[in-house]
Amino acid sequence: MEKILVKFNETTENKFDFIKLSSVNVNVRKGTCDFNFIYPAEHDSIVQSRKDYIEETLRKLIKSGAEIKINLKKSHFDFDFFKADFFAFLSGFPTLANTICDKDVRCNKTDDAYTIELILQQSVYEYCVMQNIESKIDDFLQASFCEKVSVAISSTGNTDVKITESVTRSNYVLDRPDEGRLIRPQNVDDFIGRIIYEPAGYISDVTAPKENAVLCGTLSKIYEQYRKPKEGEERSDKKFFKFSIEDFTGKISCVYFPTKKTVDQFSLLIPGKQIVARGKVDEDTYRGQGAKTFIIKDICLCTLPENFVPNRLRRRVPDEYATVFPEKYVEKKQYSLFDAVKETASVPKFSIGKTFCVFDIETTGFNPDTDKIIEIGAVKVVDGKVTETFSTFIDPCEPLPERIIKLTHIENSDVQGKPLVDQVLPDFYKFVDGAILVRQNVQFDHGFIKAYGEPLGIYFDNMLMDTLSLAKTYYPGLKNYKLGTLTKFFGVENKGAHRAVYDAWATMEVFMKLAEKL
Repeated sequence: MEKILVKFNETTENKFDFIKLSSVNVNVRKGTCDFNFIYPAEHDSIVQSRKDYIEETLRKLIKSGAEIKINLKKSHFDFDFFKADFFAFLSGFPTLANTICDKDVRCNKTDDAYTIELILQQSVYEYCVMQNIESKIDDFLQASFCEKVSVAISSTGNTDVKITESVTRSNYVLDRPDEGRLIRPQNVDDFIGRIIYEPAGYISDVTAPKENAVLCGTLSKIYEQYRKPKEGEERSDKKFFKFSIEDFTGKISCVYFPTKKTVDQFSLLIPGKQIVARGKVDEDTYRGQGAKTFIIKDICLCTLPENFVPNRLRRRVPDEYATVFPEKYVEKKQYSLFDAVKETASVPKFSIGKTFCVFDIETTGFNPDTDKIIEIGAVKVVDGKVTETFSTFIDPCEPLPERIIKLTHIENSDVQGKPLVDQVLPDFYKFVDGAILVRQNVQFDHGFIKAYGEPLGIYFDNMLMDTLSLAKTYYPGLKNYKLGTLTKFFGVENKGAHRAVYDAWATMEVFMKLAEKL
């Protein structure tokens, strides 16, 4: 297409070299091809006076069997009108489109130039860096306007973040990169309003305010209410409906204001029906900060895909440690830990070719939703030999409960000023990458690192092994299966019970005894 403009400028002796090609729309069924050109507003008079000549010259240069239509449009940047086109363009990048709203898009004007600023969540910002979305938006702006319009993307965590190699290395990736964070409803059938062909975003991703949002889900709790009466009326006869829809990632409250033609139609919907809907997502001030309401305009019946698995946006494993640096384990004589009882014992086949990370955490309580991690200790075992240890305190940013101090002998002075959990977990994520996670009552400790990791885009999906369950299976009849009981049974010394690194080491030796049975 650039060749057409070059030839056009040669033919017209560069009298109209300010004209730019914006887009080409092809309709194969109708056999038509629309060429859309734009030009600066200051050249409007000359374009209007020579419009027929310009169109005819362009038509002659475009060689096509389709019916050609030339559209000349004056470029005029208006931020309010721009946003509608911009959000339509962003629909091609669902991970970005579903997490950005009007207030995240700003416009700064200096002299004759405009800068479109996008303020993004840190994880979405890094995703945009990885996908090089900034340059793609720049291409869109250059093709859409003759004015100087550029884009600047920044993060809510740091509004002056630069796109650097280190940011790119620590970026986020989707579990299934080609899929996006979308749900594609099946068997879509129009019900109220316009039919919806677009895929739906995740309810968990949607931001407010957001125009023309498309969401899908299963209906529940439909309430019929009447609008407030107008002044002088005793009661309004105009109904509206409140309900909620739930997809695979979350639930959102919905409102539908029917017309006289659609009120009976909507009444046919019942809880359990699956729909895809289009409308506006707004903040719900009545239900508190963060609450949203989906004000629906169009509704289609559909079937949600079976066995759907949300496409997670996960942090990549870091290339390097940043806060906690594991220590290499070296002995004068490196021996297999399976030889703890008898030094000449052979290493079980189960251990060959495997990496185990035996870990332990100390916490301020039992509830990962409210309690904090204050220490992580871990021992890495490769082919039956210890290779590295990982140990750190974590600052919970609150005083430790007295009962925890008595139980663990960890004092407030031990944790104050130490790294925060969101600094430690990326390093622990790297330490356990590719390893089987082993722990006494592993579900408890795994529940904590899972709960604290997921908001950071860190998912500890490692295979889990539990020394408690293994001991019950292979050594039935013990009085109990606490770690202290197992260490005594196997003759393992625990130099510091209820301290993470010591418990991890003791658990590792118990596990090696159990591994002989596997």
